[in-house]
Amino acid sequence: MSTEVLYAFFATCLLLILTPGPDLIFVISQSITRGRKLGFAVALGQVGGLVFHLSLFAFGVSALIVSSDWIYKGIKILGGVYLLWLAYSAYTSETKIKLNEVEITSSSFGSFMWKGLLMNVLNPKVMLFFLALFPGFISEQAGNVKEQIFILGLIFTVLTLIVFSIICGVAARFTDVLSNNRVFSLIIKWMQVILFTVLGLYILL
Repeated sequence: MSTEVLYAFFATCLLLILTPGPDLIFVISQSITRGRKLGFAVALGQVGGLVFHLSLFAFGVSALIVSSDWIYKGIKILGGVYLLWLAYSAYTSETKIKLNEVEITSSSFGSFMWKGLLMNVLNPKVMLFFLALFPGFISEQAGNVKEQIFILGLIFTVLTLIVFSIICGVAARFTDVLSNNRVFSLIIKWMQVILFTVLGLYILL
């Protein structure tokens, strides 16, 4: 796996992690309402969910990708179309980030970590996104496919934990910047549109 591929994957992951989706909004909302520690518990649980989805991908789908050329091409087409759909969704979405009000019934670290884990594991779009994203960065010529998945998965999960940990600390202090700053929201929105469009066309072509 080349350095250029790793750099491209790193940049893609960073922009993806910063996308105002359900996971990020949940981490921010819990950090604001319950403090940094419980916000981190949610983030830790969500990273556990990523590990679960990556394991399913590595030991199930990866075998089909290697053994069947038409399945591999089908997944790439599905992935490209899905990424373009994400770009369209980002383009048509509201610019302002809205934090969901989440009803909390427990203040324990383990309870919030479990909530984060379930939120990620029970979201089928997480696995669908891995199916869309990973094939564009994996090549049989670069070596063992499962090793490549492990490396890319490690980068994604570690980066997610680092970024979410930072956000946990920042959210409680700079709530107005994250929820009411139109410029910040607009930058994130167009980064999503450009990233998903370029990556979707790259996979399809």
